[in-house]
This record gives sequence, C-alpha cells and structure tokens, in this order.
Amino acid sequence: MDGPHERSAFKQSDGNEMEYKGVQYDKLSTEDIKGQKFKTIEEAESFYYAYAKVMGFGVRQNYKRLSTITPGKITSLRLVCSAQGQRDVERMTNKKRVRRQKKETRFNCPCLFKVRYLNNIDAYVVVGFITHHTHPLAQAHERCLLTPHRSVQDSHVALATSMQRVSVKPCHTYEYIVNRSGGFQQVGFTIKDLYNKLDSKRREILLESDAEAALAYMRGKVATDSHFYCKFSIDEENRLANMFWRDSNCLHDYTSFGDVLVFDSTYKTNPYGKSLVLFVGSNNHLSTTVFGFGLLIDETIESYIWLLETFILSMNNQKPIAILTDGDQAMRRAIEAVLPGCPHRLCTWHVSKNARNHLRNNQALSEFRRCMWEEVTPYGFERRWTAMVNRHKLHNKEWVNMMYEKRHLWAEAFVSGHFFARMRSTQRCEGMHSYMKPYLKSGVKLFELVPALDRGLLRLRFKGVLEDFKSNNSTHVLTSSLRNLEHHAGIVFTDSVFELVRKEIIGVGDLIISRTFRFGSCCVYVSSSYNDEELHNKYMTSYYQDKDNPRIECSCKLFECEGIPCCHIFNVMKHERINKIFSSLVLKRWTKSAKVDMQTSFSEGEVPKESIEFARYGDLNCFGSKLCYLASKTKEGTDILNKEFMRLEPILSDLLKQEKENENENAATPENCTNIIKDPIKMTQLSLLLIVSDRLKV
Repeated sequence: MDGPHERSAFKQSDGNEMEYKGVQYDKLSTEDIKGQKFKTIEEAESFYYAYAKVMGFGVRQNYKRLSTITPGKITSLRLVCSAQGQRDVERMTNKKRVRRQKKETRFNCPCLFKVRYLNNIDAYVVVGFITHHTHPLAQAHERCLLTPHRSVQDSHVALATSMQRVSVKPCHTYEYIVNRSGGFQQVGFTIKDLYNKLDSKRREILLESDAEAALAYMRGKVATDSHFYCKFSIDEENRLANMFWRDSNCLHDYTSFGDVLVFDSTYKTNPYGKSLVLFVGSNNHLSTTVFGFGLLIDETIESYIWLLETFILSMNNQKPIAILTDGDQAMRRAIEAVLPGCPHRLCTWHVSKNARNHLRNNQALSEFRRCMWEEVTPYGFERRWTAMVNRHKLHNKEWVNMMYEKRHLWAEAFVSGHFFARMRSTQRCEGMHSYMKPYLKSGVKLFELVPALDRGLLRLRFKGVLEDFKSNNSTHVLTSSLRNLEHHAGIVFTDSVFELVRKEIIGVGDLIISRTFRFGSCCVYVSSSYNDEELHNKYMTSYYQDKDNPRIECSCKLFECEGIPCCHIFNVMKHERINKIFSSLVLKRWTKSAKVDMQTSFSEGEVPKESIEFARYGDLNCFGSKLCYLASKTKEGTDILNKEFMRLEPILSDLLKQEKENENENAATPENCTNIIKDPIKMTQLSLLLIVSDRLKV
C-alpha cells in the first residue's frame, strides 16, 4: 500500500503474529520495506518497534537529524538493534574497576531501520532496512523482558501512587496488576521498572527542593481551606528550620476540646533529624483528637518556645488550662515560659517506666507506685515517701531525689483537683506515632510526610463521625434504680462518657448518709460506704439550693478532676428527689453538643492541580471498574467496551499532549525562582542513632 500508513495496516493474524500488508513480520525482507512511506515519524517508529517485539530483539536510537528550517522537525532517523556495536575496550580492560563487569549485550549486530523525510511528498521514506542479526533472538515467552519494549504506563503509576497513600507497597500493587492482567507476560514491565518509575516521579516533585515541595503542598491547602495555618522559620542559609501547621478542623476541635493539651515529640528518624511534634487532646467521646503538627530542627528550649507560641497564636490566643508531657526538660522549661502557672502533669506511663529502670527492688517499686497513686493529700505523700526512702536507703539515689523535686508534676496528691480530661499519659500521641511509623523511616521526605499525616487525620476524624452517629441515633437500656437520672444522662452525654456516669449512678447503692448539716440555703451531707462500718472514708457533699443556679459540690473532687458527677452527688440528688442533672454538673466538653458551631468558608483560589487530578482519577477509576465488570460478563459487552477504549485512547492522549505543551509554555523559568527554601542538612545514620540513644537515656 503506497502512501501513509493507517492504524489498520497493523493487524493481528490467526497465528498470533503481526502482519504488514499481508506479509508476516518474520517473512519481511529488505525489498518489502525499503521505499515504504509513513506520514509521521511516530508511525515509522511504531511500526519498527512492533516488528522488533514480534521478532524478539530490542531497539535503540542510533542517529537523528533535525531540520534547520522547521524547529523540532526530524528529517532523518536511524533505529538499530540493541545489540549493535561493541562495549568500550577501556571499560573491559580497566583493572581498577571495583564492581564486577556486567554481561556483554553488544554483538556488532547490523540490523537497522532508517527513514528520511522528503519534502516533495511530505512523508518519511524507508531508505534502509536490514533484517540480519548476529545473535540469537528472544523466544516468544521472553519478549516481555526486552528492555525497549517494557514501559510503565502512567495509569499504572497512578494506581501505585494511590495504593501507596493507603500504605500498600508497590510490590503488592505489582502483584495486583499481574493478577488483573492475566500473568507476568501480559503486564509489560517488571517490578523493578515500577520502582524506578515511582522513584523518577518522586525526583520530578523534588526538582526544586524537598522543603519547597512540602511548602507547595501547604499553599495548596490554603486554596481550599481559608482557616488553614502554616508558619515556618529559616536559618542563615535559607534552609527550612522549624515548621508548624494545622487546618480548620484542628482549630474547630481545639475551640471545643483544647482545655487540656498533650504535647509530645517523636524520635528524629527522618533524614534531616527533625522531631515531629504532635498537639493532641481528648474529645467528647474520650477519643484522640489532633490540634496540630510541628517539625523542629532541634529540641532546645528556644525551638519549643517558638513552637508553643506559634501554636497558641494559630488558635486565636486560646490557651489550655492544663498540659501533659513526657517529662522532657527543654519542653518543661518552654511551657513555664509560654504558659506560666498552667497546671503541668508528667506522663504516668513514662514515670512508671523510669521507676522500673531505676528501682530494681520490687518492694521499693511497689511503694513508689503507692506514693504516686494512693496518697491523695500532700501530708500523706510526704509521710509515705519518707518511710520509703528510709526503709530502702534511697537518700543518695539521684533519680529518687530528682523525682521528689518534681513531685508536684506526677503525684496524685499534688495534681488532684486539676482538670486533665481523664488523661494521665501521652499514650494518645504514641498511638498516632504507631500509625505514622511507616512514614517516619529515614528515606521518607518531608513532602511525603505531610500528606501522610493528613491521611492519618482523615481516618481519625471519620472515627469521630461514627461515634457521633452511634451516640445520636440510639438510646441506652436503663439498668439502674435511678432511672430518671440515668435517662437524662443518656440524653446529655456521649456513649463513652455516659458509661462512666452510669457507673457512678449505680454506685449510689453502696452509699449511706450518716449525717446532715444545714447552713442557711446550704445543706451538707456526710456520705460513706455501706460496707465501711468504721467510717474510714467519709465525704462531705454540699447542696446549694439556689433557685436560679442550684449546684452540688463534693469533697472527693471527682467532678473537678474529671468533669463527671460522683456517686456522692447522685446520692444527694436521690435524697432530694431530683430527677435531672443540674446544668452546673454538666461539662459541655463531654456532651453530644460539645463542638462549637463554626462555619468554614473556602476561598475562590485555584485548587492544586495534583489534588484535582487525583480526585478525577479516583472518580473515573470507580466508574471504570464498574463498566469493566459489567462488560466482562458478556462477549458482546467486552467487544463494545474494547472498541470504545480503542477509539478514546488516541483522543485522550492528544488532549494530554496538548495540555503538557501548554504547561511547558507557561512554566516559570529558573531565573524567576530565586527565593527557594532549601532542604535542611541531612544527618548521617550514626548521628540519628546517637540522638535516639541519648533520648532513651533521659
């Protein structure tokens, strides 16, 4: 057929071999191809690559000449067999070479395909075609491994990238592609090709710098979230130093549940040695809620002060009423500087762990725990502590003396009476750390870490939606004798808090009122346990009968510490025949309506291109999977869908090509990008290990 080739020129024969003008590829000679015409250079290349794949050899470009008149137009092209030529002799004889020589793949093969553009017919004409080879050709089952014929499609990259977002490794994605394609031979690339392609895409994102890519992601968040907040600092060399960020949901949650703040940092396991700092708290379901993230260049007092001040500024200067930490010295000093007078409690889990490490005597450890938990008054603590130190001769033990100096931060006798939202440890942060562990490895970049944290937040917040749904769309089965109070508690409190309140209501059955005093409008009840015959533990509960604002207070301080009415208060309400819990005894943060109403507005700025593309891909992928499933059930459906795919593929490819050309024309030149934030200095693996080791010692 003279003239340019159309797609119909390449057809599949019954023998499963490609044909050209009715002649099978393995029967083509120089005379059959020489002088043939192709309309475009792409059609010529497509023909020869298809021919080479069927025959079983690879192809590479050996020569290309561009037009001096029309920029970018190819006037001559020569493609040769991958085995053409020979390896450089100097490389073969270099005795200083450390690595072992790779196997020889060049055999002076003369096979070639050459085309030249002719102006008079406006087509590419074949001027050279040699079919002879000096080496064995690949067998049919080996052709899929020929390097020039292996290609990872963008669709596969998109699939692997979306899988990585949910912690599915590329190797598992490859297995899925193999299974979907019907075997390894049908995939078109190897697993190493997939890893290389993903790494190449990763390097494209890091064209400017890792820090700049992470900040670009932040700027994209601002376009869709007007309340998004990000602040960072740089050093003298314009390198990223400290960074803090939070979104509008974090602000919303902090406004409702930011009365108690848990402040903790991870080990420096990223390549820059930066600590990931989490600001978390407890919501109305007693579940973890995140208020923000920080990355610190070091763990000095100055860095923590910068982070705390930035955090409070981002939260409209709303300060917490209490804070929990793991006991880091620099962190504690920063809290004292930024939040003076704020009740501060050390993580009880860390205190207990350190006690096990420093008190080898089991009896001494047991007594330390009694000092920590059982004593509720400073006098009782001092008495028990002195007895423990004298009994086990701990006067000169440095750790014991240090813990005594910090007793107001961890002993129940000193922290009792302060509200900590039922939190005693930083394990909420540890739970988030365990989820983020795959993203905190040494090879993970900042631009990968930030979106990973966002995905962790999405999962955490959806859990809150499920808890809200369960609390708002079901009622509790009443089990106590105080059914009115229990019913009212079920209406007001969330499920998790209700179970705690019901436990206190049920505890009324074990109480008796031994004495009653009245002072004007205040009535004082003395309660004790029915089984406590000697009345060792007596609690005074005061009922202030104010018509406008009645309230009840108890000496056990459970409501002050945890925000939950105690059994002594419910016992008084039973005695006074009160059917509803007073509003003064309902802490809003524990109720179903705890979240403050906040309307989030979105700016009209442009949404990041990557976010739009990923959303489109996910939407089309879901619908495409449905179509493929329906079509696969019948032969007619499969044929219809295949024809539509073949029709749409060139159209969509042309649209993408045009889009990329437009992007290249509008791309910013390097000269205009002068203020690029540089990456922090990478730390060696030894330095990271030393830092982790030093922190473990503390």
